[in-house]
Amino acid sequence: MNLYRIAADLEDRNRPFVLATIVESSGSSPRSRAKMIIEADGTCHGTIGGGRVEARVIEEARACMSSGKPRTIRFDLSGTGPDPMLCGGAMTILLEPGELKPRLLLVGAGHVNLALARAAAPLGFRIAVADDRPDLVTSDRFPMASELYGAPSLREALEASMGYVSAGGASEGAGSSGASPTPAEAGGTCVLIATASHASDEEALRYFIDKPAAYLGMLGSRRKTRIILERLSESGVPEEALARVRAPVGLDIGAETPEEIAVSILGEILAERSGRSGGFLTGREGDLVVVRGAGDLATGVILRLARSGFRVVALESPRPTAIRRTVAFSEAVYDGTVEVEGLRARRAEGPAEIRAALAEGLVPVAVDPEAALVPVLRPAALVDAILAKRNLGTRVGQAPAVIALGPGFEAGRDADAVVETARGHDLGRVILEGFAAPNTGLPGEVGGKSAERVVRATAAGELIGLRSIGDKVRAGEPLLMIETPSGRITVPSPLDGVLRGLIRPGIPVSEGDKIADVDPRGRPEYCRTVSDKARAVAGGVLEALLYLRGRTRK
Repeated sequence: MNLYRIAADLEDRNRPFVLATIVESSGSSPRSRAKMIIEADGTCHGTIGGGRVEARVIEEARACMSSGKPRTIRFDLSGTGPDPMLCGGAMTILLEPGELKPRLLLVGAGHVNLALARAAAPLGFRIAVADDRPDLVTSDRFPMASELYGAPSLREALEASMGYVSAGGASEGAGSSGASPTPAEAGGTCVLIATASHASDEEALRYFIDKPAAYLGMLGSRRKTRIILERLSESGVPEEALARVRAPVGLDIGAETPEEIAVSILGEILAERSGRSGGFLTGREGDLVVVRGAGDLATGVILRLARSGFRVVALESPRPTAIRRTVAFSEAVYDGTVEVEGLRARRAEGPAEIRAALAEGLVPVAVDPEAALVPVLRPAALVDAILAKRNLGTRVGQAPAVIALGPGFEAGRDADAVVETARGHDLGRVILEGFAAPNTGLPGEVGGKSAERVVRATAAGELIGLRSIGDKVRAGEPLLMIETPSGRITVPSPLDGVLRGLIRPGIPVSEGDKIADVDPRGRPEYCRTVSDKARAVAGGVLEALLYLRGRTRK
């Protein structure tokens, strides 16, 4: 039996296997260098002696296939060790997983996925294509594909592509051709969704959202992907599942043609698989941190970083809606400059004004909701402090250290670290793997009050302020009015206290929006300093940044 020929055949067919070799033996144990091949379904070729040793090796081989990493196991055959056997002697066995080609499943047989298949094939990817247009899923159109899944419905094509139904023979364009993936291959599959319609994209994403995949991306504009992700969220898909979706997909290289888009997507997939940044290799500004968002929590982070010696740039939306405006650098978007706890921020238009503000020791605030300035500024770290409860485009690799605040991000996938923002025991904790606590929808307690201290819009319209932040107010006293098409609606204070936050007058609001915040503690001076929560979160960000910088240097 030629085991090397069997191994070569399995690799050609991209079937998972492990080669087990006795690398050391003594006493009456089987001969050294004996080999055995174990396939994913337990099929064995060759032997290393049989018995309990071989059974244990088969068990360990399955774990080796799952990890994709070689390992050694040692057996004591003297009858005295932790895994005793009575042959006498000992042996050490090396387990080596076969070299599988990474599997790229293209959902949709259109121009972009065709370009992606052409670009990925020379890099060793095993290409699979699935579509509900069988006439496009052919070997003439996709000669580089090993698997073709064309079916009358998209669901049937997807089921076949992930090995959950029979492959149905080798009929091109109907059913499927090529071997369906094993569970190990399915879990290591990179999936790219680019179908002919938004409805099909959403159907495919719903199908894959809870399936094992090494990478899950969806082609589309920010608006389209936002709408689809919101629909999935509203239907009960967990935030941690949505956080793993790359959408919009690809690296930001200004791609326009299908071929350029394919390069952008393939670059992101390669970076994801290798755990690399996908950013520029040229030098970055070692002490520069870009913070997405400049609301009150983000301002606390900026203050902590600036006082720790970092230069900080804040990126904001064109019309920020911060509530605690007296401690939010986002107000610089409207007023040009703002000062919080002795640190000044100034609105900056473009890289030149940003660098000028930094040179003056100021915090530049730029209107850049898409973070397009990040590759231009080349910061040492990027902090997502938008607090949107979902990822609005931040990803690992945008900077050497990427840190995100609160729910909507997976540490190790979307960001290098996530900082807990939920009040309680874990507030400010640095998470290097996994998620922050999910959003409960309930405001944190301040002075023993939670939801009752928050004022929400009772109708859609434009805000008219009647009181100022820092004013002492009584329950039932008018705080503001909302100008609506049918007239003005007065909004009262929900309790006694100090008006801690109020959305900027003149800003249009929707019914249910948070528009004000009353602090029952009654301390006006608290309105001029960042909160205890912001300081705790800022400490977590600084800790994460220093840890990640140290790890990068190693």
